[in-house]
Amino acid sequence: MTGHSTLVIVYLPSPKRLLRRDLRALFAFGDAVILFGNFNCKNIRWGCPSNNYNGIKLDELEDRLDFGIIAPSTSTCFPHAVTHRTSTMDIALTKGVALNFNNIETIHGLTSDHRPKRESTALEEIDTPNLNSISNDIASTDEIDSAIGALTNHVRTVVEESEREVPASSDRRKFPPDILELIRAKNAALGRARAYPTPEYRSRARALQREVKARVREYRYESWSDLMEEIKPSHKAFWAVTKALKTEGYTPIPPLKKPDNSVAIDDAEIAECVADSIETQCSHASPPYDIAHISRIEEEVLQKTSLEPKDDLAPISLSEVQTLVKLLNTRKAPGLDGISNKAIKCFSITLLSLLVAIFNACLKNCYFPPAWKEAEVIGIHKPGKPRDLPASYRPISFLSGLFKLFEKILKTRLSDHLLGKGLIMDEQFGFRPAHSCPQQVLRLVEYVSEGFETEPSTVAVFFDVAKAFDRVWHAGLIYKLYSLQVPDRLIITIPQSSTLSPLLYTAYTNDIPRPSSSGVQLALFADDTALFYGSRNRSSRFTLLPFPRAIDELGQWFRKWKIEVNSDKSAAIQFKYGKIRSRLIVDKNTPNLKMLDANIPWQRNYKYLGVTLDKNLHFREHIERVRNTALFYKARLGAMLGRKSKLSRRNKRTIYKMCIRTVMTYASPVFAHAAPKALHRLQEIQNKFCRAATDAHWCVRNSILHRDLELPTISKYTKDASKRFFDIVGSHPNALLCAAVDYQPPHPTHLIRRPRNVLTDPPDALTAAVESPNDVNDTHD
Repeated sequence: MTGHSTLVIVYLPSPKRLLRRDLRALFAFGDAVILFGNFNCKNIRWGCPSNNYNGIKLDELEDRLDFGIIAPSTSTCFPHAVTHRTSTMDIALTKGVALNFNNIETIHGLTSDHRPKRESTALEEIDTPNLNSISNDIASTDEIDSAIGALTNHVRTVVEESEREVPASSDRRKFPPDILELIRAKNAALGRARAYPTPEYRSRARALQREVKARVREYRYESWSDLMEEIKPSHKAFWAVTKALKTEGYTPIPPLKKPDNSVAIDDAEIAECVADSIETQCSHASPPYDIAHISRIEEEVLQKTSLEPKDDLAPISLSEVQTLVKLLNTRKAPGLDGISNKAIKCFSITLLSLLVAIFNACLKNCYFPPAWKEAEVIGIHKPGKPRDLPASYRPISFLSGLFKLFEKILKTRLSDHLLGKGLIMDEQFGFRPAHSCPQQVLRLVEYVSEGFETEPSTVAVFFDVAKAFDRVWHAGLIYKLYSLQVPDRLIITIPQSSTLSPLLYTAYTNDIPRPSSSGVQLALFADDTALFYGSRNRSSRFTLLPFPRAIDELGQWFRKWKIEVNSDKSAAIQFKYGKIRSRLIVDKNTPNLKMLDANIPWQRNYKYLGVTLDKNLHFREHIERVRNTALFYKARLGAMLGRKSKLSRRNKRTIYKMCIRTVMTYASPVFAHAAPKALHRLQEIQNKFCRAATDAHWCVRNSILHRDLELPTISKYTKDASKRFFDIVGSHPNALLCAAVDYQPPHPTHLIRRPRNVLTDPPDALTAAVESPNDVNDTHD
């Protein structure tokens, strides 16, 4: 099973030089590429009488680009001139190809000086008797398990028989001959200095050490410069190098502390320690749940699931599975069965038909195979957490590819029922089509901004749900799926798993209390829950009157459905507009808010869905946070974006737009109306990038640099993004979002600004200078 291979016919005219970037571009056509043709590369290694520049270059690039060279055993070029010798000009270059090529044969039947070539490979038929034992009609659960086992064994056998050994890749680069000669001279000098430690020998050895270091440093700089000159965004290495510079290198898991303060050192102890931590995280604590309610729900669920399913689901079709298989990502790791997505994409129609029969049998029997419930779990370190604690590692499960394919089919049917029939509440913005985090944040910001004009203050409370997806009460989830009239056959078949988790949690929280009668508003994005309310009364006590009751209703609902809230990580903010910046977090004599007898701390700012909200909605903290992140990435990518980098300006701009500007302008329609002085902090980063990318002198204006790079200013970019954003939400299917943006922005001279104000703001001085190239009197760049 070799997958899809790309065959490229190549011809390189003799006067042309072989370029490394050309080979990179050709090998980027796919995962398995064969280049076949006349490369005009002569090398004695593949039977040529002499070497030329292209032949030497190709021989050097073989290890650097990790490809193989296959040449025929006889000459392929027979010049008509008697003085010219025969040569092997036609060869094949292979990369990522698992086929075993037997021979490239030269055909002498024609009179052309370049003979035709024939390439052959042996395809071996693999007999797998397990697959032949599967019945045509899969009916029982035992037959389902047997069919899955036979299919898994068949695929494993084919993959094992088709794979071939390749030499292990090494990150060590081969030095050119002059450096190798210097290293040999240095080693000889060090040996003489150790044997005869005279001042002359020691001085010579130290001089050669310095010379080797300088030459290696120079060679690495030249290699990096050559790579920057040749690399393009179309090459895989372009984004691989960018990612490597942005992220930290791999760090192995250190010894971990156990709950009894002992240390787990070897791999088995570390794995057991992480497993115990995951079990603790996914287990419910023991708060005072409603025992009577829990017993009633579990009895009712047991009764409903014991009945014979009545609803019929549309059978899974072959075309449906083929469509999903085409969309599989081949870079995903396989599960315990060892079947990768790349192998699934190579399934024949016979195997896909068998897979469809297994899926339909699972639906018919309301059965989920045990083999698909097993997963390999690894721990990924959480940024900013101590590395010696097992709770600092996020569990990542490697699930079966066949399981995830079946799960996507179930998700499609569940989504059609929940979202197609409009059963999900409008307050829920998480994991729904046409909904996003910035839209929910905008709804809150618009409510608070409107309150600045009419109410003295607005209070918002943000709740942190502990391990929302991992600790869902399964009996309660099944009960709510029945309440939403989900087909019973789908309810019994649905597993608790990765792809379905967000949608299932949305259904689980769909009956959350909505205290709209008291004026308190609810905002949801999956497990992120917020309440907000504005009052015209200037007393904080009257402003908070509806909140204790709304929070108590929400707390009782959390308790009833076994959802745990971390009160320490929850927060409350009192948004208040004032000309004078107050140092107080809340007004004096403001009472505390409580959730299930636990205090909710008041804070000056809170990070909600990626946007830091401060009590005055100045967004200074948010802009400073994203600015520091952008500066960190800019420093990490300095080798590619700096003044001395030989990367083209166009490629530098591409990296900046994809890796730095996106960090600064995330959810920009929410804060684009902030003070120009605050937004200028982001423009400073772009100005520095433009100057470094173009290696411009200090006297060159920023407006000229922006025009040369064809890069809009931050003000222009956020204004355009806001216009597109408000055009979309103005006709949004969610009535709550449409109502939030349905207003006329305040007058430009008004003290209070709202997000729509950015649409009517005049361009700043730098933007005007960039858009008016004839303006030479700009002094605000």
